[in-house]
Amino acid sequence: MIRRLFGPIAALATLAVLGSAGGATAAWMASASVSASASSTTIAGTVQLTGGLTTTYRADTSTPAVAAGQLTIANTGGAPLSYALATQLGTGSSSALAGKIALRLWTGTACGTTAPGTAESTTLANAAPALPAAARTLAPGASVVVCVATQLDTQSPSSLAGQALTATFAVRGAVGTSWTTTATTAAFSQSVYGLAAAGNPTCVQAPPHGVQLSWNAPANRSSGATLQYRVVDKSNVVVKEVSSSAAVVSVVLGATDIAADGVHELRIVATEKTASGTASSDSSALSVRRTAVGNANIKYECVMP
Repeated sequence: MIRRLFGPIAALATLAVLGSAGGATAAWMASASVSASASSTTIAGTVQLTGGLTTTYRADTSTPAVAAGQLTIANTGGAPLSYALATQLGTGSSSALAGKIALRLWTGTACGTTAPGTAESTTLANAAPALPAAARTLAPGASVVVCVATQLDTQSPSSLAGQALTATFAVRGAVGTSWTTTATTAAFSQSVYGLAAAGNPTCVQAPPHGVQLSWNAPANRSSGATLQYRVVDKSNVVVKEVSSSAAVVSVVLGATDIAADGVHELRIVATEKTASGTASSDSSALSVRRTAVGNANIKYECVMP
């Protein structure tokens, strides 16, 4: 996009004639020179994002992986331009996650994932990150490669699991404040791995006095992985636990699995059996009623929604 603002030439010319100080005349000549340069050529630029910035991090590792890419900025017009960078988050993106992803920018011929100590350092939440000094101005026809590296903060809270964002970079080239051009990259996406919730929990009667709860294993579990499942109530008290590698998992509730009479809202939480023990979010809820007859015969019933 090119934006042109024309100053009142007659007023500036009058200032040059009437001004008694040489500085006024010098100011007019400088203004006329910039205007003539901008008006007689095209103000244009491009930016392209390549590499592997689209990634999924794991928050449960001591050193999350680095995602790397590069921005190629080119001045395709006929006037020298000064450049600024902008980061734009897409609709629905997690701003909390953006604030925990480090962003490093530097110039070089071989980018890689290791940023030098001189790299500009901020986060993806910064809407106007600083470009490296070598990328802030470009002569007509010149281009520059800006190396980009992102990494999840090692102190990121577990609450970020499952959160995601999309983002684009935009560069704005300008001659002063009157002539500008903007170019935007394609979007990239980043997220934090989270074990999906157990799916489709159901309840059926299990004669003579119990109920059977069943559910699907999380959709994104590792193939064949054994997961630990906890059936919990609204207070996160564990009612039943089971380990299984099956695609569909079931447990039977009976006897004193639930301590008190009444209707109990239950959910299933899955946990990976690894050192990090990544836990899923809660499944959707189902309800079970427990009643005791004469403090001896305990009965369970599925409560339909």
